[in-house]
Amino acid sequence: FSGPMRVAVAIRRGEMFVEAGNFPEALKEYQRALDTNRASSLAHYRVGEVFFLQDNYQSAANAFREALNGDLEPKWVEVWSHINLGKIFDTTGQRERARNEFQLAIRTKDNTQGAQEEAAKYIDQPYKRPERPDR
Repeated sequence: FSGPMRVAVAIRRGEMFVEAGNFPEALKEYQRALDTNRASSLAHYRVGEVFFLQDNYQSAANAFREALNGDLEPKWVEVWSHINLGKIFDTTGQRERARNEFQLAIRTKDNTQGAQEEAAKYIDQPYKRPERPDR
């Protein structure tokens, strides 16, 4: 397999593990993708999602920042990384930093899966993490 194909397969396998709730295996697959292509924004983004789901905000923020510093493929990774960083900052009581990330998301003008509305919603009203039954 070519490098890009190995990355795509590892990311998809990781996504399947996330769907099954197996976060450790998902992270292993995403790491395989990153071992093949260190600049894979999508792999970094998916790592950030897993850490966010686990309430590991510092690691999630680091992964979303790495996604922003990567190849920005696919393009939507940029807007959603900013949105997720904003959510992390709101969750951790850093409102001004959160607002800044939501503004950066809006500036991308990328509306993949309603990103613009999502970012605009949190400019004036802070993001609140939904309560989960396992808490």
